Amino acid sequence: MSECPYLPLSNVHSDNMDGDHQDQPMVNLWLGRTVHRSYVSRRAVCSQPAFVALILVSIFIFLFFQLVNVVPHKPVPPTFTWSSNATRNLNVYIRPGLLTALLQPSNLCSQTPFMLFVVPSAINNTKERGTIRATWGQWAKSNTLRTSSKEDQIFQKIIGVKGGLANIAELKTQLPLTSKLVFLLGKARGKTPITKTIQAESQTYGDIIVEDFVDSYTNLTLKSVFMLKWVQNNCPGVKFIMKVDDDIFVNVPNLHHSLLNQTTKAPLLTGNLICGARPIHDQWSKWYTPKYMFREGKYPNYLSGTGYVMSADLVKPLLRMALATPYFHLEDVFLTGICARKIGVNPKDNFGFSYQPRAVSPCVYKEVIMGHGVIPSEMIKLWNMLNQPKTLAKCHPIIKSKLRRHYPTKCS
Repeated sequence: MSECPYLPLSNVHSDNMDGDHQDQPMVNLWLGRTVHRSYVSRRAVCSQPAFVALILVSIFIFLFFQLVNVVPHKPVPPTFTWSSNATRNLNVYIRPGLLTALLQPSNLCSQTPFMLFVVPSAINNTKERGTIRATWGQWAKSNTLRTSSKEDQIFQKIIGVKGGLANIAELKTQLPLTSKLVFLLGKARGKTPITKTIQAESQTYGDIIVEDFVDSYTNLTLKSVFMLKWVQNNCPGVKFIMKVDDDIFVNVPNLHHSLLNQTTKAPLLTGNLICGARPIHDQWSKWYTPKYMFREGKYPNYLSGTGYVMSADLVKPLLRMALATPYFHLEDVFLTGICARKIGVNPKDNFGFSYQPRAVSPCVYKEVIMGHGVIPSEMIKLWNMLNQPKTLAKCHPIIKSKLRRHYPTKCS
C-alpha cells in the first residue's frame, strides 16, 4: 500500500452527483482546485526524503574527493639518473684520447710538486673554495693570498669575514716540499657551460678545472675519473695526489710528515678505510644502489671519498681499469674499491683521516690530517688557532679514541 494515498479527481466528482445541478459547476470547480492542491502538497511531502538523500549523497561524494586530495599519498621515489638502459662505458664520457677540459690552469705543474690537492667542488660553492684558498690552501704555494683592496673586498663579500684578509692568520709553518691546489668542476646545465662567475674566479686564482660533463651527485665518479685523466696529462711528475672534498680541513704539514715516514712500499692508497659495507637498495637513500649496477652482497674494502691519497704510480693503472669497468655512481666504492681490487691494490687505513666530523679544536687538528664537515667559518677559526703558537702550546696529548670514533672492522 502506498505511503502517500491521494484521492483521484474522478471520485470527487462521483460523490457529488446528487447535489444541486445549478451549483454543480461551481462546487466541482472549488473541489477540484482543493483536491489538486492537496495532491500536489502530498506529492511534495513524499519527494522530500529522496531529495534529502540526494543532497546527503552529493555532500558525501564531495567530502570524499576533498579527503582524497588532503590525505598524503605515498610519494614516488626520485628517478635514478643512471637507468638500466644508460650506457656505462666510461670511454664514451671520458674520451681518453681527446682534450676535454673546457677550462684549466696553465703550467700548474711546471715545477713538479710533491703533493697535488684536487678538490672536487660544486659550481656554486664559491665560498667554500675561497675559504680553502685563504686557510689550509696557503700551504699550496701556487695559491698566494691577494692583498689588493679590490680583491680584499671580493674576499669579504664572498666569505663574509669582517675585516677581510686582515683577519686571516698568515702562514707560520713553511713546508720544505711544494704542494699545488686545484679545484675540479663540471659544466653548468644550459647553453653556457662556464658561468661568468667561474670565468672570473679562474682569471683571479688560476686554479679552476672545468671538465666536459654535467656536475651532479650521481656523476661524481665521472669527476674522479676526469681527475685521473687530467693528472696523467698535466701533472705526470707529481709524487702524491689527494682527492679531498671542499668541506674538509687538511693539516698539510701532518700529511707530508705521514707520507715521508710511511713504511708501506708504493703503490700507496690510503685514507679512512671502510670494510663490510653493503649496498643500499632503498630508493630514497642518498647512497641507493640498483641491483643492475652491483650484484654482490657487499662492497670491497674502500676509502671514504671525503679524502684519500694515492701515489702517482696508481694514476695510470686506475684510469685504465676505470675505463674498462662499467660505471658505478659511488665514486669512492668504484675507484678505491672495485677498480683498486681489480689491479691488486689494497687500500690502507690511516688514523689521521676521518669521514666523521671532529671537534673544532686546534688541539685535535694539530694531531690529525683531516676532518670532515667543516663549514667556512669553522675553517677560518681552525686556521687562525693553528697558526697561534701560544694557543697550541696549551694543548695536551689526546688519546686516539677521542680523535676518531670510527674503526674499520670486518676487513679481510
